Amino acid sequence: MISFFFKQKQIFVSFLLLVIIAGACTPPASKMAKYGPVFENVMRSENGVFRGFSLGDRMDSVQLNEPQKPIEADSAYLYYELKLDTTGSFNITYNFDENGLSEIQSDIYITNSATADEVFSKFKTYFDEHFGESQNHQGYSVWTVTSQKYGLVRINLSDESADFTADKAPGKISLWIYPDKE
Repeated sequence: MISFFFKQKQIFVSFLLLVIIAGACTPPASKMAKYGPVFENVMRSENGVFRGFSLGDRMDSVQLNEPQKPIEADSAYLYYELKLDTTGSFNITYNFDENGLSEIQSDIYITNSATADEVFSKFKTYFDEHFGESQNHQGYSVWTVTSQKYGLVRINLSDESADFTADKAPGKISLWIYPDKE
């Protein structure tokens, strides 16, 4: 009888150790995972202001760190189109001047407009948590941050889903990051 309980205890301890080891081997979720998979795929990194980039970054750095080649490019411009699994797609335009990356624009197309509301909310929450409460300006959520090369920088976020009036039209979220020249 004692042998039976001893074996059960050994099995239980072995199982517990296996669970602990398996849990320790699981990679930690990214800090951005809490904002959802669409947000995480679009933003890619907590570094910088967008996808790991900050205004002033060099063009070759942007090209090196984007996962694919641009659809269009010239000496002051990079344009990318990327898929979001079955959820939708997004595009990114990076503009450059003599100081480096000078403007970022991205349009995110979500196949389901209800999901677009949720994604917009996640973006707004992220920017609120990282840059303070946004201001509402002409329908945009706007944050003002400081850049080393450009001084004040504006981040404009808008949900433009209402612009699509057809049934089952996709949702659209627009993001625009640029120096405040006022």
